[in-house]
Amino acid sequence: MSSYLFAWLLFLGLALGGMANLMLHNLSGGAWGSAVRPTFVAAARLVPLAALLGIPVLVAMRQLYPIGESVWFSAPFFAARSIAYLALWSAFGLWLRSSVAWSAIGLIVYVFTMSLAATDWIAALVPQWYSTGFGLVVAIGQMLGAMALAVAHAGLRAERTDRQVFLDLGNLLLMYVMTWAYLAFMQFLIVWVGNLPREIAWYLPRLQTGWVALGVILVVFHFFAPLAILLFRSAKRSPLLLGSLAAALLAVHVIDVYWLVAPSVRPLGFHIAVADILALLAAAALWRFAWRPARA
Repeated sequence: MSSYLFAWLLFLGLALGGMANLMLHNLSGGAWGSAVRPTFVAAARLVPLAALLGIPVLVAMRQLYPIGESVWFSAPFFAARSIAYLALWSAFGLWLRSSVAWSAIGLIVYVFTMSLAATDWIAALVPQWYSTGFGLVVAIGQMLGAMALAVAHAGLRAERTDRQVFLDLGNLLLMYVMTWAYLAFMQFLIVWVGNLPREIAWYLPRLQTGWVALGVILVVFHFFAPLAILLFRSAKRSPLLLGSLAAALLAVHVIDVYWLVAPSVRPLGFHIAVADILALLAAAALWRFAWRPARA
């Protein structure tokens, strides 16, 4: 079930990230949307499917979470909250078109509910740990992953879009990379300074076992390497180079989601289960089958 949870969170996160980026473009406008908007629309339409795929997680919630240890984690309340998140997101995914008003409301709802959902579905795997900024880290990671998917799809296609559009997309990728790194580092810094047993429970298996290798990969390839490339204007104006970088960022995003889940359920050390690979392949195949971006 932890393998399924990882694959489901990845699938759901890309769909929600696409929906959130679509809302962002509805609010801000700009020519950059011409290259990636169809990708975001197609991703947003998968939110209801992702919601249905969350049913096995609710069925197996007693195996994954501290159900029954408090009123907040009583089975009925946990299930009701989860269903409410998924229903709200599905509604926005189905109804969202170009409405600025709905997009403004939708972004607020997305950030608030994702903060709660990230605590329920991810942070609760380590019951004694909490972080007020964890939901923002997860939400920005989802938007980064969806933007990377969209830029990779636009940049690696045979036809090319205006290079100024890719410069804008490169700047957006740079913004997401820096925001994700800032939020993740500030969360770690606050925990490190406090150094309290309850607060460090999340980081101990990630920093004092073999899982630290994934942390190093994230620091290097989810921040420093893309930052070094995206600082160059010429790199952002090259559709092929930017598309390749975005594809690499998408691959590292998969590692990021895995790092959020796996060390919490396997705290003794690094271990990739066969079920992890099978679940990832199944999620990728389903996404490829169901995701249908229109022509820009």
